[in-house]
Amino acid sequence: MKLKKILFILTLFLVLPFTKVNAEEVTVTLFYGDGCPHCSHEKQYLDILKYQLGDNLNIEQYEVWNNDENNELLSKVRATFNDDNTGVPFLVIGNKFFSGYNDDIAKEIKKTIFDNLKQNNLNVVDIIEKGSSVPTNITLQTNPTIHFSLLGNVDATKVDTGAIALTEGMSDAINLGSLWVMLFLAGILLSVYNKKKRWILGSLFVFTSTITYMIFALTNAEFTINQTTFIRSFVSIIAIIIAAISIDAHMKINIPKKSILQSLQELFGKKQMLVYAICIIITSVIATFTLVNQAGSSPALFETVLEIQNITSVSYVMNMILYFLSYLITSFILFAVVNTIVKEIFIENTIGTYNRLIAGIVMLIAASILLFIPSAFMMAWA
Repeated sequence: MKLKKILFILTLFLVLPFTKVNAEEVTVTLFYGDGCPHCSHEKQYLDILKYQLGDNLNIEQYEVWNNDENNELLSKVRATFNDDNTGVPFLVIGNKFFSGYNDDIAKEIKKTIFDNLKQNNLNVVDIIEKGSSVPTNITLQTNPTIHFSLLGNVDATKVDTGAIALTEGMSDAINLGSLWVMLFLAGILLSVYNKKKRWILGSLFVFTSTITYMIFALTNAEFTINQTTFIRSFVSIIAIIIAAISIDAHMKINIPKKSILQSLQELFGKKQMLVYAICIIITSVIATFTLVNQAGSSPALFETVLEIQNITSVSYVMNMILYFLSYLITSFILFAVVNTIVKEIFIENTIGTYNRLIAGIVMLIAASILLFIPSAFMMAWA
């Protein structure tokens, strides 16, 4: 009965954050060419921003190399902005344009999108396409509307910042990516029979994740596609090593004494908690790095609301503390759910004799998902 209640609460947590409503979005218009590598990279980046910002962002795309009508529209847009360049990609946000693409431009694109959340969200390309005159200035919105995952559309000038801090902190903690993180954690907990040690490892994981998330969310850290590929590979290797050790502990496979795996097994046998703690810290930090990319716009949206309401100094700090405290508490709840499932179904059951084998299989599944189908749980990693 206890387990059923916990599973119900977990399901409720996983469903709530993804409720969608229409928002007053910022429109981003991209002109690109099929086969253009820079265009492809910019489109991938825009996909990540769309996943992060949801209904706050609308992306319109025009292919210009094979479509004369779209190419003619691009020429008109360039003329409006007095831009003499001829290449693509060419991006328009409000009354600002970006010609070409690199990491610096990517950062400026994201900043401009957030700036436009506080302004009247003009679709300049649409205005030009209709033959109307483009306003020279964009004025601040009287009632800027921002969409949050749990609260939906809110008037940024009036919304209770405490409510946003509590709900968005919770939403970030139960982001889709956290499902993979909890799968990895379950694999480790399955190999730890001592209740106190499981709580120590789980608490270490949660605190490390929260501190990492706080640091990188506040610094607006982002990663390139190549960096996220490296991160996926690195974390997967850790999962595979733990899986090999766990499976061997159950199967008693005869491995040559001089092999790397044999050395790891000997170290693991002598320093099990230390090895687990190191794996927990490394994986928590690296996984949270990528979660910042996936849900990292939530703190930025919250900071935008604080800026609109002119909340500074002590009040600003208190609001941010509440935000990350909500993230911490929710992460602890998720860990408690995972720990209870592991305890009720496996450790205190006859199936517990296969714990290490199951742990190895779980870790192999986690590694396989991360390597081959990251979009299953980690859409921004893909």
